[in-house]
Amino acid sequence: MQHSVELVELKNGAKGLLINVPNATVMNFDFNFRAGDYLAPAGKWDTAHIMEHMVLGANKRYASSVEFSKIFEQNGAYSNASTGSYHMTYVAECADFESERILDLLCLSIEAPLFLASEFKAEKANVREELKSRRNNHGHELSLAVSSRMGLADLPYTERAKQLDTITLEDVVAHYRATHTASNLRFMIGGDIQKSRDAILARIEAIELKKGKGRIALPDEPLKTVTEPLVKQKSDVENLYYRYEVGLGLLMKTEEIDAVDALNALLFGSMHSRVFGKAREQGLVYGIGYGDYRSRDESLFYIGGQVLPENIETLFELFSKELHAIADGHITQEELDMVKLSALGSFKRGTQTVAQLIDSYTSWFVFDDKIEDYYEIPNRINALTVEAIIKEAQRIIKHDTYSIGFAGSTKGINATKLAKILTD
Repeated sequence: MQHSVELVELKNGAKGLLINVPNATVMNFDFNFRAGDYLAPAGKWDTAHIMEHMVLGANKRYASSVEFSKIFEQNGAYSNASTGSYHMTYVAECADFESERILDLLCLSIEAPLFLASEFKAEKANVREELKSRRNNHGHELSLAVSSRMGLADLPYTERAKQLDTITLEDVVAHYRATHTASNLRFMIGGDIQKSRDAILARIEAIELKKGKGRIALPDEPLKTVTEPLVKQKSDVENLYYRYEVGLGLLMKTEEIDAVDALNALLFGSMHSRVFGKAREQGLVYGIGYGDYRSRDESLFYIGGQVLPENIETLFELFSKELHAIADGHITQEELDMVKLSALGSFKRGTQTVAQLIDSYTSWFVFDDKIEDYYEIPNRINALTVEAIIKEAQRIIKHDTYSIGFAGSTKGINATKLAKILTD
């Protein structure tokens, strides 16, 4: 999608990207604060989560969340918020004709929440229900447990639910005051910006937040190897869930991320991939999760999913065999060409809307205030080499920081043996 990007830094310390998409008929807003779960008081993990729910509630202009929602959505606009380990994000999307009205309401919700006791009680109950429902996603629950054991700022939903009763309204307000400052704000706004650029920047410059002391630092999370596999038996679950995380020992550069993405495509990315494709042919699995992500200082690789217990050993052996084959240099030019074309097609399909375009800039900007060169991505894809992919396969095999876990129908499995297949 054709667009231009402008980096702006306001006098109040807020920084943002204005992504101008000529003739776009919608405007998207993404406001990000370094205000995630890791900043919650000890033993009160969902303080940030409850606070995020309440910010879109009653404020100095509207007496309740219902009233505010009615006004916000009256012309089809959309709003939402989310909290992760590191960041808290508020998003909105609206028709171009009301972009200034929606921006004003979004800023209002962020700058002037009332934090009513009645809404605190309701939102704590809503968070409790949310955690219960998320706990039923056994794969995600396992991934949180595995990464937490490895040293990352994560906590399984089961443990988080136990801490809810300790969280007070005073904790929520204190978290808001400590994190919602102008200089801790990063914003990304996409649409036909030139129509209202000055008004947009003026409203964000006028947001009623203290300036603060800059972007809050990310946590120090030294990763560690957990040699003993995590095993959680769930008698009511028929499948076996698995999760394998590997710390790669460095924060990957863009070209290294591209190579890992290409490696993942070779192993798992299609019905003709080396692991997933063959596993489907053999009737071993319906799907395999995979990917990479980052902490402050390190990139991580993971695989995960669910499988019948009797198929887990064959699946792990297939993954280990194919990963080692690539690390030993067994990649054909045909495979490399296929991966490049697939990556290029996915890139083009993945930025067809303004919201998708904003997402493509989010990670680098909210972590490091960096702007990814969107128009250089096709050139990076074309520059991929067999040698770069081999190097990343070798890195995964050689690096010894890892954690692995199993949940569900674990009775009868040899977790130590399974872990050895992956880590040897």
